[in-house]
Amino acid sequence: MVIVKVTRNRQITIPAEISKALGIKEGDLVDVSISDGKIVIRKIKSVEELAGSWKNVDEKTILNVIKERWMNWSSTA
Repeated sequence: MVIVKVTRNRQITIPAEISKALGIKEGDLVDVSISDGKIVIRKIKSVEELAGSWKNVDEKTILNVIKERWMNWSSTA
C-alpha cells in the first residue's frame, strides 16, 4: 500500500512504481470512477495502443467509434 496526500485542489500524485506498472505516462488520460466505495483509476488506451486489436474492422467504423467517444467525453468534461 502506498499513501499519497490530497492537495488543496483535490489532486493526487500517482506513485512512480504504480504508473510504471500500468504504463501511465505524462499526457495519458485516465478514467476515474467509484466502485464499492473505492476510487478506481484506469488508464485509457490510446488509439495507437488499440490499433492492432482492430485488424478486421474497417476504417469508417473505427472513425465513427472515435467520434462517438469524443462527443461523450467532451459533453462530460
